[in-house]
Amino acid sequence: MGLFRQIITFPARQPLAFGLGFSCFKTALADLLVQKYIERRTDVDWKRNGAFGLFGLLYLGGVQYALYVPVFRRLFPHAESFATKSLSAKLKDTAGQITMVKQVFLDQCIHHPFMYFPTFYAMKEIVQGGKLEDASKKYKANFKEDVLALWKLWVPATIVNFTFMPMWGRIPFVATTSLFWTCILSYMRGNDVVILEKPFPADAIGNQGHAFRMAFSKRAKLKPSKNYLVVTSCGDSRSALTKLSKELAENGNIVRSSAMFVSGQIIVTMVVEACPELVPRVVETLENFQGCQVAINKMIAATHDDDRFECSLHVCGMDRPGILSEVSDFLDAKDIRVESFIQDQIIRQADGNIPVQGAQTEDEEHFIFSLRLVLSSEHNLDLGMLQTALDTFGKTRGLGLTLYPKTEDGKPAAGVWL
Repeated sequence: MGLFRQIITFPARQPLAFGLGFSCFKTALADLLVQKYIERRTDVDWKRNGAFGLFGLLYLGGVQYALYVPVFRRLFPHAESFATKSLSAKLKDTAGQITMVKQVFLDQCIHHPFMYFPTFYAMKEIVQGGKLEDASKKYKANFKEDVLALWKLWVPATIVNFTFMPMWGRIPFVATTSLFWTCILSYMRGNDVVILEKPFPADAIGNQGHAFRMAFSKRAKLKPSKNYLVVTSCGDSRSALTKLSKELAENGNIVRSSAMFVSGQIIVTMVVEACPELVPRVVETLENFQGCQVAINKMIAATHDDDRFECSLHVCGMDRPGILSEVSDFLDAKDIRVESFIQDQIIRQADGNIPVQGAQTEDEEHFIFSLRLVLSSEHNLDLGMLQTALDTFGKTRGLGLTLYPKTEDGKPAAGVWL
């Protein structure tokens, strides 16, 4: 047998060896392509790439071969003969068609959701030094999105595989098709954020960190038929919040609000919705209100769509004057809009969770600047390039800046600190 013939017949003669090698190579290649050309990384994450390669070698090449060939051959003894028939014969073979549907169901509704994805998340966490508990959390959090993305590509691909491919050709077909799937999986899950038991920002500043999640829910749009007043109140919480919101509810509705507690006083900002004919009553209520300072800042119109969130950004570092201005200038220069943000100054010991440079003693207190923003843009944001620019920006200023992308439903990706 000549060398060329040995090469072209190798998949049929050694399907397991070919499946192992090809699956390892194409899975690592797909992740590398995503990192270099989609995420535009300057430095390749080789641990992540190794996790994909190992997953391709052991699971895609090994486990799937055992499932698709010996296991399916025993479960569906007539599947191999059905695959070798002509198309016209297949169309007349009802029993063979039913067998094909059973194989697709077993593969896509049992094997992939409950074996493939748990193995993927577990192997990725182990290779990258994570915990199996974190793998389980990511698997559960991403289950619906992962399975729906899987079915869009793999249900039709599996129908073709189990209808036309001989047993030895099933793994090569899966390996070739999964080059595209691995690119999708790498893009979706390659950069999953580590899940923390107590996310730092919420732990550092209290319930504001958890409340900030609301910014990623599906926000109701302002109604063109209504008027909106921006109201600020300052005083004790009983007057500036409880009493004032109760009186405003008589003629209007508070549709957006935020608050902060400073030196015994609560400062509340509210967007009050009212019918045009009721606006004078709302203004009269505010002007005559007793118990705290109240200001009407501006009447706004519903002319823009506020629900255009792209990502969130966390900034932290040793506090000093000018950080907020520097970050704002950076974002303005890139035409990125700040939808909302929370900024605070945190006291953290030198041995705390945030790295502190220049500590003099272990007991010395340091003031940490913490800023969390929701960002959007009129243009498509290349988050990979933006993160690289943020890294460069932060290194020259002693800041850590981390982007977190949104998911399809507008919420933070699984494990995000918000």
